[in-house]
Amino acid sequence: MLVWFVLISIRVLKKWRPIIFRRLEKMQEKPVWVTWGERNKETFLLNIAASVIGIIYIMVVTCQGMVVSKLSTYTFFSQGLAYLFKIEVAKQNESEAQAQNLVRIRGDEAFQYVTPGHEDSTLIDYARDEFKNISKYVLSNNPAVCVVSGERGIGTTTFLKQLLHKVKNATPIYLNCPYAGYSELIQEFAEQLGLERDAGEIQILTHLRKSEESYLIALDNGQRLVKPMVGGLTGLIKFTNLLRRSKKNHRAILAVEKASWRFVDRARGERLLFDWVTFLPRWNEQQVAELLESRINQGEDNRVSFEGLVVPKQWDHENISEEERARKGFYRILWHYADGNPTVSLRFFRLSLRRNKNDESVVVRLFRAPESQELESMPKPMLAVLRSIVQLEVASQEELSECTQLSHAEVLGTLRYFQSRGYIEWNEDKAKISDHWFRHITNVLHRQHLLVK
Repeated sequence: MLVWFVLISIRVLKKWRPIIFRRLEKMQEKPVWVTWGERNKETFLLNIAASVIGIIYIMVVTCQGMVVSKLSTYTFFSQGLAYLFKIEVAKQNESEAQAQNLVRIRGDEAFQYVTPGHEDSTLIDYARDEFKNISKYVLSNNPAVCVVSGERGIGTTTFLKQLLHKVKNATPIYLNCPYAGYSELIQEFAEQLGLERDAGEIQILTHLRKSEESYLIALDNGQRLVKPMVGGLTGLIKFTNLLRRSKKNHRAILAVEKASWRFVDRARGERLLFDWVTFLPRWNEQQVAELLESRINQGEDNRVSFEGLVVPKQWDHENISEEERARKGFYRILWHYADGNPTVSLRFFRLSLRRNKNDESVVVRLFRAPESQELESMPKPMLAVLRSIVQLEVASQEELSECTQLSHAEVLGTLRYFQSRGYIEWNEDKAKISDHWFRHITNVLHRQHLLVK
């Protein structure tokens, strides 16, 4: 019986041997005992042991890939992998950068290789559940006022425009709230309704009540109606009341950045009641990778190469080429650093482009993320100024003084300090968080429990 079993096993191994070693040939970075098996796959008697070794190795790698793939669906595991991965790549690239003649591509030239978004850009499948939930209210025939909240750059504008494009039973109106706030918003609202620009609230309300058609009004950047101070909800309350007093089947969806929504949620009480509030989630690794891939210029004159970007082995990226492995690994690093923010991912992708002086080719190398120990140990009043700028989006010296209860001189000194370190930029006479420092600053404020991302 035993002899019969051994003979059958040997015959099965002989039949499967070509398939086993074809599979092994496609695998990279194999251990010594597997390479020994490959060398002896045709050696008499030893080929039996070689086949067994091949089967064991294939089973181990397959099970390992399945486990890692399953665990990668959990954000904490993927974030941990990406963090360790980034450290290893940074070590390798630091020594490589010294040996190669590479210069960073700066300014608008980077957009020739990683293109900006436009109306015909590829739409990534994102926030499907949130879209369905809010559609039940704003795409129905009943009046509703809903709120969608998300971090700056998460894709709120695209989310709103998708809703407007889908509506069939109402006239869509898109409003981008001006920095000046409620007064200018009312003027733009009047224009969109076909009224004179200087028409006031009464004329707008009369038009909405008498209109035979329903409107779906999408207000983008609604946080510009909010100031994190006593009485800071006045603009938002006025606009919401105007919509509710129309007494028709008009629907509205207001987009408010998450940094400001926390203040709105705490301060509104019973004065601001919404039919539905939804929060846009962070993008997962696959969504960010699809977005980055769709933005790479496919033209021959603007080719971007990942060749030479040395990355460590990843268990969930086995049988792929070195360049493809580098590409996927780099996307994982971008996703991890951006914390699921697509706009931040795209920005640092462009900061990772390098031109080789020798052959003018454009390659990708790991970006250098901004770091500052000063921010971690900064006094709370200075951090409060940063938080107010994040919440206000753009903030004047007077507004910051009112929001933080600091004197004008203290605010001015703090702003000069921030400007000298590149933390802020100026939009006319108002301060704005620098795009380059946005993620690092919000991370610090989040760790200090001053901001919810």
